[in-house]
Amino acid sequence: MGLVLCVILVATACGGASPLQERHAGPSAVPVGPLVLSVWLPAGFDDEVHLGADDQQQLIELGINQIQWLQRATDDAGSAEAQAMAFASDAGMALPVYYEPPGFSPYDKLHNWAARNEADDSFDADVTQRAQALASRWSGQSGFGGYLIGHEDYRAAAYDALGRTVRILRDVDSLRPAVVVGRLDSYPKKERFLEALFVEGGEANVFQHEHYVFRGNVPTAWGPELGRRIDALVDGYDGVARDLRDRFGRWHAIVQVQGEDRDGGVYYRKPSAAEIRLQAGLALSRGASGIVYFLYSSGEEVIRHDDGSVRQRRTYHGLVDQGRLPSKRYEAVSELNAMLMAVSERLAPLFFRGGYEAAQAPADEPIHSATADVDLAFFGDRSQSTHVLVVNRNTSAAVAVDLQRREGTRWVDAADGELVAFETDAAILTVEAGGLRLLASRP
Repeated sequence: MGLVLCVILVATACGGASPLQERHAGPSAVPVGPLVLSVWLPAGFDDEVHLGADDQQQLIELGINQIQWLQRATDDAGSAEAQAMAFASDAGMALPVYYEPPGFSPYDKLHNWAARNEADDSFDADVTQRAQALASRWSGQSGFGGYLIGHEDYRAAAYDALGRTVRILRDVDSLRPAVVVGRLDSYPKKERFLEALFVEGGEANVFQHEHYVFRGNVPTAWGPELGRRIDALVDGYDGVARDLRDRFGRWHAIVQVQGEDRDGGVYYRKPSAAEIRLQAGLALSRGASGIVYFLYSSGEEVIRHDDGSVRQRRTYHGLVDQGRLPSKRYEAVSELNAMLMAVSERLAPLFFRGGYEAAQAPADEPIHSATADVDLAFFGDRSQSTHVLVVNRNTSAAVAVDLQRREGTRWVDAADGELVAFETDAAILTVEAGGLRLLASRP
């Protein structure tokens, strides 16, 4: 699944340089909000709906609060979407529903959930009817969590249809967000895309940013080559943070947890527990409000030419195997989610104020560090930072991070309330491989 603004964005048709690249990332226009922890394709790949009692229990034990993207399977219990909605409602999870016209094939769902690429004379009426039907169908379900309306619809010709869809959905149902999936720097006219997706009022809409870096040839040990891949990931996250800074909207990071084979060869290798932690930590350090794990189920996707012939076969190795048994990565994600939920309550009311490689943190921030391979991110109100997220980029070893604090400030670990012991103005904070720790200031 191949898978704002005081400054005018100047971009070329191929996503060229922008003044946003030079500016500070925060404070964000909206607070972080409760962290969304989601999985993609929870009910499988094939024509069977895998949401039996064991499947449901494993999803609950994973520690997620949202599920998304479902195959178009139907069995005696109903459609996959209806079964997933019932489960989500019972389990206290959210499920964004598909927004699309009837009659799409299973493969079409990957491309244009926002009805069609260009708007015609009947567009507004058609979209209004569809939005009202979805709101009516699902409004009685507590799990109804929004509308998936776009996936990698990069052509600038689609942005008018996207914007009109967003505004109609806002008129019909302002309580639930519209969600779009893609890679932000792939949109050729980012300013137009962002204006179409993010509108004031109601629940803030969401952009889910996908960027996977653990290709089959990427080393597993921490070093220069792996470091360059992580740098590229952070550059993408930085761009999202800057471009959304003044927008009434939030973003989620789609985090690679899968292995993927293409036509029999390894295309993406399975990331380690530390690499999964690192992706999540770096996303939060650039203001992400959610982590979407790609992907949960295992199976095969067949990519076809227009005439139906096979173009490529992709085999995915998700958090559960094809027998629906948990992998080692399932256990890693479960542990990570427990930690993320521990800090979610602390982050939710805060505004993201900026994330940096530690040595590049602004001088007026309350904590600094010169330790290599460490990032610092700052959260607080609109005027000052009250929380600092410390991220260890080293995926092979724990790091003793040398922290320097502003004189007179006190800091505790936000997850457990334990005081960080500073001698004079310095302290050593141990952060596990690829890990993160959130510190909170105290009077």
